[in-house]
Amino acid sequence: DDYPIKEVRTELASSGETTQQRTIGEGYCAAIPLTKDQTPYRFSERDRVKKAGAAVMTVDQMEGREPMHERWAGLDDDAIDTSGDPPRVFEKGKAYPGCAFTRSLGDKVGEKCGIIPDPEIISIEVSKADEYLVIASDGVFEFLSNQNVVDMCSRASNPLEACEVIIRSSYKQWLTYENRTDDITAIVAFLRCEKENEKSACMTSEMLLGKDNVHDFKPLRTKGDKFNSKFK
Repeated sequence: DDYPIKEVRTELASSGETTQQRTIGEGYCAAIPLTKDQTPYRFSERDRVKKAGAAVMTVDQMEGREPMHERWAGLDDDAIDTSGDPPRVFEKGKAYPGCAFTRSLGDKVGEKCGIIPDPEIISIEVSKADEYLVIASDGVFEFLSNQNVVDMCSRASNPLEACEVIIRSSYKQWLTYENRTDDITAIVAFLRCEKENEKSACMTSEMLLGKDNVHDFKPLRTKGDKFNSKFK
């Protein structure tokens, strides 16, 4: 039997590029991201690592094929990164570490450039409005949008089936546009809660993620030329 959750406060922590999603609604499930990628696309993260002494640029900028700029913002979740060349964190004057993230666990080289292990934490109350919780690595969302993933969950009969569909779909997309795959990991929970919806259950992703520019997300890549890089 299913045992409903009566009073639950969920605390979600993220460090690196793992994304949690929450779905809200009846009939149609709208995906609401509960975390924001910690990458150089975010002005606040980019500014933080630069103050720690890092240089932020793409591989093409580092190798002189593109002029230096920071016009990576203003891209929403459906934007298309046709080049596959994101801004990366480098030690000033060096060609390493070239991280496309700004927070990580155990990255000793990255620590010198401001890459920290500290997570960002938010607290959310689960209610009747919540159907699924998805925790997945950034490789899943390179070619799949938040809504794509939640739609797959809504069509699945159980969490394992949802995970299998998400992983297969992501893997197929990677091999279509790249000659490699990034980490593809997903955890799916089907939520059952009798708590009545509250105002907090209808918060937008902008409210959940604070005042930091919500358009500084890492853009979704859905088409374009294959891009092969020595960096991950």
